[in-house]
Amino acid sequence: MTNQDFYSFPPSSKKAWIDQVKKDLKGKDFDEALSSRLWNEIKIQPFYTSEDLEAPRAQFKFHPVSPIPGVSPRIWSNLVSIFPDNEKDANQEILQSLQNGADGLALHLDGTENLNQILKAVHTEFISTNFLPTGETALSFHMIQDWIESVHLKPSMLNGAVLWSPCDELFRSGENFNSGISQAAQAIHDFKEFREFYPMTIDLSRYANAGGTGIQELTFGLGEVIELIDHLSKKAISPTQVFENLAFHTAVGDSHFAEIAKVKALRKLVLELASNYGVQIEMESIHIITSTSEWSKSVLDKNTNLIRQTYEAMAGILGGSNSLWVKPAEGKNASILEKRIARNVSTILKEESYLDKVMDPAAGSYYLETLQGEIEKSVITALQELEDKGGWLKSFEERSLHKEIRASRVSAQKKVLADSQIKVGANKYLAKGKLEKHLPFENIIEKDFELLPSRATYFVEQNTLNKA
Repeated sequence: MTNQDFYSFPPSSKKAWIDQVKKDLKGKDFDEALSSRLWNEIKIQPFYTSEDLEAPRAQFKFHPVSPIPGVSPRIWSNLVSIFPDNEKDANQEILQSLQNGADGLALHLDGTENLNQILKAVHTEFISTNFLPTGETALSFHMIQDWIESVHLKPSMLNGAVLWSPCDELFRSGENFNSGISQAAQAIHDFKEFREFYPMTIDLSRYANAGGTGIQELTFGLGEVIELIDHLSKKAISPTQVFENLAFHTAVGDSHFAEIAKVKALRKLVLELASNYGVQIEMESIHIITSTSEWSKSVLDKNTNLIRQTYEAMAGILGGSNSLWVKPAEGKNASILEKRIARNVSTILKEESYLDKVMDPAAGSYYLETLQGEIEKSVITALQELEDKGGWLKSFEERSLHKEIRASRVSAQKKVLADSQIKVGANKYLAKGKLEKHLPFENIIEKDFELLPSRATYFVEQNTLNKA
């Protein structure tokens, strides 16, 4: 233990520091000069001390300790996007990815594929296998079940999730919620023995990628959970069964420290929500998938997108991601090089930045701990207001949640257009000459029930590329 007499400086209170700063500002307003607002809601102070913490916070556990001796304390799966237009080619891509840093898959499937061919020679017991239905959901579930039966897959040999929930059906067509609830109840029954596989995933990322704030993302995402519990109870599915079969998918944007606090807050809020239903779950049993943001990227500067991927991935890991999904900005049309870079981000953060050496490196930070607490309070207040107004489903049917997300989206896009918010490569420090690499631009046309992914730089892109 360090001898306290070593420190010869007398302790100073936060008030004393603030008073000194005010003198140095020579009449300038302290808050106006040094404070800011996160997501137009949470005040960010210029510095934090132990006085800002209501009580010491314990280190989070993001997952159980590995039973394998010598494994690092922090573990996450590195997911890669797979679009199997050609099943044999997709299989080769999967095997090549798994041999070069990936240990998880995000399979985009319409339900008509041959999984035996796509996953040929893939040892699913050692990786995270995630299925994202792009067509009729029932077909995808039948396909997964047929594959499990055909290869005689034991429950312990399948880890991952189906990246779908009944709420997704509403954003696809504006209807089919009740049929989605029936599908969810059936999936919970069908996969009850697969303890490490989650047949439903709450897609919080839809709100963030459509331009919503972190508060809105958590509020509406947890609102979906409440709605599912209420409707699944009519199918004789208990809250315990719901929480045991749910994964959570959140998008990590470019507000680095705020995103770390947001992901940690999500885990804490899920734990508290479960407790409110009388469900006792362990913090480390909550499965969170973090993907790099689509909202933060720009089609004006391909190279800067690669940098954003890295610090967003870092925030996801520090926030407690169980599966890290670095999405290539070009999506399905990504080049071999871009896919390789996306895949290698996780490896670099593990092998060269050593982010796997400590379970919760952010624990103890006065700033992050305080920020996490403020996020939790804001979400709880917003969630109570949402329930008072009739709940998530009513807000969807009345399109009030769409209105709220779109208002945040347009506000942010106008700030970028007016240069009041800087986006490198879009409205400041533009790439020139050989470095200039624009991606294809398409106008986003959104139906009233949809919340489509957009970008903070969308208005700038319209002005720049539509004139080109």
